[in-house]
Amino acid sequence: MFLRTFFGAIALSVLLIKPGWAEVELLDIPACSELELRVAGLFRVGTARLYLDNCHEARNQILSPVPKQFSLRLARPFSGQDLSETAYDLLRRNLHLTEDEPLPESLACLAKAYVDGEPGDRFDVTYRPEIGLALRLNGNLVQFCEDASYAEQYFSIWFGDEPFHRRMREVLLDRAENSDRG
Repeated sequence: MFLRTFFGAIALSVLLIKPGWAEVELLDIPACSELELRVAGLFRVGTARLYLDNCHEARNQILSPVPKQFSLRLARPFSGQDLSETAYDLLRRNLHLTEDEPLPESLACLAKAYVDGEPGDRFDVTYRPEIGLALRLNGNLVQFCEDASYAEQYFSIWFGDEPFHRRMREVLLDRAENSDRG
């Protein structure tokens, strides 16, 4: 009982010190598009979903400082280390950084936070301007990173010039802009 109270007090104090944590988790925006993601047309990776306030402006807003969320429900296991390495690589490419140049802190903070995921798990990356980025696994906060600058660029992993999966980028953005939402 003492430990539960002790750790509960620590969690509450962290929320009081970092008010952005709670605010990022309360993001309420519509799902604009969804796609079952396959690699080489055969291997199901999972289901990707894009959330924006204004779905019809997805291409114009996806890398701008507006509230947004990208979610992936896994269809196969993923190593947190592999996800982090991929995030670092894609961010460097999309920001045109060399191997020697560090990622901006708000991006590195989230890129290094991935944990292992199993089939059925859902990763959510959420961004709120002037507050920051959050990574959740199955609704539980894994990491919060304050928006020191460049945080909206985290979405270049999926929607930048050199995304994780070009077809996914195009289909999610097309479906968002042609949706009946926002």
